[in-house]
Amino acid sequence: MTMSGHVRESGQFVRFVAAGVLAEAPAQVTRIELMDNGRRWVFTRNAEGGWRRDADQRPVLPPLATHLEDALKFLHASAPVRVLERQEWAEHGLGEFGLDRPALSAVLLKDGRRLLAVHFGSINPQKVLQYMRIDGQDDVYVMSRFVGEEWERALAEAKP
Repeated sequence: MTMSGHVRESGQFVRFVAAGVLAEAPAQVTRIELMDNGRRWVFTRNAEGGWRRDADQRPVLPPLATHLEDALKFLHASAPVRVLERQEWAEHGLGEFGLDRPALSAVLLKDGRRLLAVHFGSINPQKVLQYMRIDGQDDVYVMSRFVGEEWERALAEAKP
């Protein structure tokens, strides 16, 4: 450090690389639309970076705000465990993965432009993975269960 003016990098240091399906940083998301069973909740980011309910502009309670932020971070950082291409699932259809009628969907927008729309389906028998689809793509993503679970927690907090 004395010679270069920089802290020497340790061989144990691993740089973070976002490998998730959400390419944009979570802070870039300005609107979230959550849907389940025909119901819809909309949240918008305020100028200070917090969340409010779109319907009445009331700020959301801290637990809901935390779940929304964590769910965005997980989509940004967590890579799929496996990606099933269309030929792998087409014979059986999306119903086998719970994606013909998703349990939960989330649409993420930035200033009115859609960034990503995800749909969460069934959980695997071991309860550690969950199937997910992205609008506009044929693939089925096998995600770590905690990704969809965080969206479910946000939805549970959003319900009256």
